Amino acid sequence: MSPLLIALLGVLLVPLFLSTWRTSLLGLACQGFLMAWIAWVRNPAPGTAGEWLTLADLVLVRGLWAPLALRQVLRARNAPARNDVIPPNLLSWTLALGLVLTAFNASEALVPETGEERTLVAVALAGLLLAFLVLATQSGPFSQMIGVLRFENAIALFELGGPRHHEDLPLQAAQIAIVVASVGLYRWYLGRLSDDAADTAATSAEEPTL
Repeated sequence: MSPLLIALLGVLLVPLFLSTWRTSLLGLACQGFLMAWIAWVRNPAPGTAGEWLTLADLVLVRGLWAPLALRQVLRARNAPARNDVIPPNLLSWTLALGLVLTAFNASEALVPETGEERTLVAVALAGLLLAFLVLATQSGPFSQMIGVLRFENAIALFELGGPRHHEDLPLQAAQIAIVVASVGLYRWYLGRLSDDAADTAATSAEEPTL
């Protein structure tokens, strides 16, 4: 499973350096698929409805629904290809790499035993910290949405590494429904912003810049 976790770490990092919305959405899709693969490796024979629901959440909701729903509205509105998830400068890139190192150092204190569990916690922590970096450095609606979805995925990865227990199915289904509804709200809001793009651009052009 370690190669999958390393691949997931790469998927978390690469979209930060390639400033396009397509790369960000592809990164979200890959995160969902890789987490589903990790869940399958950890439990190759799902035997409960809750385990199948987890796989459906990772593949259908996080891997397909979230990126495709946002991609559809961005393509329909001919959104500019460039979108900076973090400021495109050396300081931000260094900070991103530093947060990854911090996550791996913190995982040693949280999980004393060397192994896949420690790596999983490290990657999940890196996902959380990088999501906070996105939320803290970018105020654009789309970048904020990407940051929130990254945060959600990091929490989902933490849950995969926790002890297995039988969750209440209605509660699990409600959590998935909240994610689906949130993505639907993001999609609606992006479309609403695009409808007023001309007015917004005109207003921004009259504002002073620093």
